[in-house]
Amino acid sequence: MNLHRILFLITLIVLECSGFAWAADPASQKNLDRPPKVLGLNDAIFFGLTHHPKIFMFRHQVQKAKAAVQIANAHFLPNVGAGALFGAGEPGVGNRPFNNAYAYSGFLPVNYGVLGPYGHNANLSMAQTAMASLGVTQLLYDFGKYEHLTRSRKELTKASVDNLLTRDAWVILQVKEAYYHVILDRKLIEVYQKNLEQRQMVRDLTRSLYRANYKSRLDYDLAVVDLEKAKALLVNEQNDLESQIARLNEAMGLGKKSRKNYRLKDRAPDNFVPVPLEELISTGIQKRPELLSTTHRYHAGVEKTASEKAKHYPYISAFGNYGYLGNMVTGQSYSPGLWTGGAMINVPIYTGGMIRGMVARAREATLTSQYHEQDWRIRIRLQVTQAYDRVRADAADIVAYTKAVKEAKLALLLANKKYEANLISIVQLTLAEVYLLDAEASLAIAEYHMGVDQAALRFTTGIDYPEYVTMTGQVRDSRVKTSLDSRIPQ
Repeated sequence: MNLHRILFLITLIVLECSGFAWAADPASQKNLDRPPKVLGLNDAIFFGLTHHPKIFMFRHQVQKAKAAVQIANAHFLPNVGAGALFGAGEPGVGNRPFNNAYAYSGFLPVNYGVLGPYGHNANLSMAQTAMASLGVTQLLYDFGKYEHLTRSRKELTKASVDNLLTRDAWVILQVKEAYYHVILDRKLIEVYQKNLEQRQMVRDLTRSLYRANYKSRLDYDLAVVDLEKAKALLVNEQNDLESQIARLNEAMGLGKKSRKNYRLKDRAPDNFVPVPLEELISTGIQKRPELLSTTHRYHAGVEKTASEKAKHYPYISAFGNYGYLGNMVTGQSYSPGLWTGGAMINVPIYTGGMIRGMVARAREATLTSQYHEQDWRIRIRLQVTQAYDRVRADAADIVAYTKAVKEAKLALLLANKKYEANLISIVQLTLAEVYLLDAEASLAIAEYHMGVDQAALRFTTGIDYPEYVTMTGQVRDSRVKTSLDSRIPQ
């Protein structure tokens, strides 16, 4: 029995330490209040997409746009309403025809035989009547006014969805940049810690040689300066790590429930397979949600302009109602089966230029969207080109610094052999170790730049967000790779 308990506890400890977690399933991120301690890049992205408040803000903007479509559609359906009136007055209207009192003479069948003193009663000095009716109005023809308005609002809804996708892509980019920066800071802290140890050793050795009159005071002072620089580098990098973890928490939409530390499972990509620049630019123009949004806004403006122009023409509708009109005192009905019905036409004759102004406003808004769309095409071309060039430069840097690290390791190996042969001093050996650490730090920075710039390239080409969200803005259950994934590494 005790053995079973021990095995059970060991299993729990292993699962906890390994970060076992249903949190690794992207679909489960929606149910988490905090991201797991052992955090993969996709885990962080899915958590951000399901928790960042800006995402929810834009989702509500989409629902708002859909509600506007519903409002526009309502004009095509009957408008049904009910009403009731109760009144008292002195004197009654029994001495004059009822139809002269109301403008219903063409539709109101009044029973004059029971009209009487219209509410007068032997016990009352006031005339009291009531009316209740159920009415309906129905649009017959409006020359396309509400049809174009509905189309315009549908296009605006699509634009709102594209705005949501833009925010999704922004969250993905921010999470990647913060994630890769945390990786960089930890690597640099490791390198700078070793660098500090080597600088301390150089300082101590130089001090000993200075006291033995083998080194000058200047050599010792320079060693002290190098040591202080190494300390400053380490402290600054430790502070930057805390800042970047806070940035990662913010990118995932965390506030009070932020974690102070994570164990990151992934690393920044360090390879690049060339893709033709024009292919990337074409992909960006096809998929960037910012451009798609402006295109939908342009089409919405065209439909809105047509809707405003239709206001120059008549508005034709039908109406009807059925109700009751009677004496509240005697209970007599003055008009059994009260009903009205007919058609109404509203013709704008003079509006003071209001309709022309609304048409002009809609037309100018359309032209604004048209030129905004052209501007986005130019900006996307520039953004893709810049990101593409940075990635190519990063690839060259990685090759160069990888070679530098290899050569620094060989130099350190040679320095060790020379030191063993008593050909160089310990100071020179230590400096060889410092050069290796500097090369490793430069390589780590180049790999970070590769990760960030590849993320920017994927962002500018618009291929990142479809892997995590659908084109309607719904977060996927798992990442779906695109055709360019094998050529632009994740």
